[in-house]
Amino acid sequence: MTEFKCRLITDDGVVLEKVISADSKYEIYDNAEVRKELVLSIKKHKEPFALQDFLDKLQQVKPQEIERFTSQLSIMLDAGVPLLSSLATIADQVETDKMKRVIQSLAEELNSGSSFSQAIRKYPRVFSLMYANMIEAGEKAGVMDVILKRLSQFIGSELLIRDNLKSALRYPIIVFCVLIIAFTGAILFVIPRFANLYLSQGVELPLPTRILIGINQAVTNYWLYTLIAVITVVIGIIYFVRTPTGKKTIDFIKLKFPVFKRIFLSNTMARFAHMLETLSRSGIQITSAMKTVEKTVGNIIIGEDIAAARQKVEEGIAIAEALSSSKYFPAITLKMISVGEKSGALDEMLNKVAQQYDSEVEHLTKRLTAMIEPMMIVVIGAFLLLIALGIFMPMWKLYEVF
Repeated sequence: MTEFKCRLITDDGVVLEKVISADSKYEIYDNAEVRKELVLSIKKHKEPFALQDFLDKLQQVKPQEIERFTSQLSIMLDAGVPLLSSLATIADQVETDKMKRVIQSLAEELNSGSSFSQAIRKYPRVFSLMYANMIEAGEKAGVMDVILKRLSQFIGSELLIRDNLKSALRYPIIVFCVLIIAFTGAILFVIPRFANLYLSQGVELPLPTRILIGINQAVTNYWLYTLIAVITVVIGIIYFVRTPTGKKTIDFIKLKFPVFKRIFLSNTMARFAHMLETLSRSGIQITSAMKTVEKTVGNIIIGEDIAAARQKVEEGIAIAEALSSSKYFPAITLKMISVGEKSGALDEMLNKVAQQYDSEVEHLTKRLTAMIEPMMIVVIGAFLLLIALGIFMPMWKLYEVF
């Protein structure tokens, strides 16, 4: 809904100014007519600039804080403490003022009549779409404490994966940065001197040398245009990845990118199994559970496959058979789900599938450095080969002249 600042005249002739939330201006006119009020003016309401609100947007809530908040809230709800009392208690214990204000705002939304999931959705920069959808599913099924416990486990697992990825990528990133610095130094200081020497001797420059000289001229003579081009490309990429098409493209690349695709796919499969098992065990109908999972599985491509499978399940087709049309669900996973369906132990089987993929993701992230090394060797070799050929090929021709 949009907030509008309105001036109205009541049936008694009193002029009122108030902010009204509505889907459109027409809704305000219709409601005013019902109340026998006359609308004088309507314009979109803009909140006055508040420095604290601006600083809040700059300050990010760490995932560790979300994990602690979720875990504490789960424990307190499981102990029978009311939601509002739980929020008030947790707000007094958080470490940052930003998180404290968020929790206090959630409590205010609840007091004003909003549901917890509605309050959560007002903070998309703090709580993910998956978080909000899972909370909504927990509200509908009356198992909020179970859902919160599972969310805490999700967040903790993803934090562990993120830490393992950071640890594994630290060395390759350092090597790559050093390589870029060395290449830039060669382009700016080494190549021009050799190029002048070769040109003064009348040596025809080979393609690698011409490429390096071209890069040097682009950087030195047209640095402003180069900088503008780089900034434009970066901004364009950032804008593109925030669009629905861009997000879908990134998710597709994740499933195809060498080395990392196994990690992304296994992590997505683990999330799928965990969420479907949690929602199903909580008493939510399997098609409703799949509808929630397709929005929060973490990959749009696989989410679309789950949505297509859900439509088949609604027509009476078994889950495993419905998912078999997707090329991303491994055969062993489908077989385990099928066995679970036939034996009436789908929840237990989904839990085993999730544990299997959790172990695989942990194993893959620990081996990531060794898996990246061949790619690093190829990239470093390509850079060094280009520089070496650019410098030494003209030198060989120069020896031939003399």
